[in-house]
Amino acid sequence: MKIERVKTGIKGLDILLQGGFPKGSTILITGGPGAGKTIFSLEYLVKGAQKFKERGVYISLEEDIERIIFSVKSSFNWPIEKLIKKKLLRLTRAELYDFNKLRMLIEDEVSAINAERLVIDPITILSLYFENPLEIRRGILRLDKMLKELGCTTILTCEIPEGMLGISSFGVEEFTSDGIITVSYTHLTLPTKA
Repeated sequence: MKIERVKTGIKGLDILLQGGFPKGSTILITGGPGAGKTIFSLEYLVKGAQKFKERGVYISLEEDIERIIFSVKSSFNWPIEKLIKKKLLRLTRAELYDFNKLRMLIEDEVSAINAERLVIDPITILSLYFENPLEIRRGILRLDKMLKELGCTTILTCEIPEGMLGISSFGVEEFTSDGIITVSYTHLTLPTKA
């Protein structure tokens, strides 16, 4: 049986993925601070809207939306505001610390534009919604079930503290995801003139 794929539109990535992410899958993008997880996930939404006319929703659990828009416009010249006006893209910050309200917000945002792509950035913040690790795990499992029901091809970002071993913060995200991409950065030392 052939797997239906959703092209990311990110240069070179769709070739590596043999056509893109499996449709309806949940992909975990994990890495340290500043490694490019937010940029990666926003490019997935922007290219999806520009190249394939697929509507996308970005849910920020941390960053201010205006700051994100300014940053990507000035760095990459992506037409985020134009895509928002055309109802191909929706960016929302979740300013609530109630897990059930967060789930309702995600459902409302996806249904508002009938989104096919979804990003939740970063799910690491979910720890603030719960009192103990077991509740966090249960919450992530419930979130994954809801995401599958929505039918979006979803990216979850997860920040790993520097020096921490493993690929996720809670040790369960990788088990609820259909695929994992780890991003990192390299420190470059430029040669000095003698």
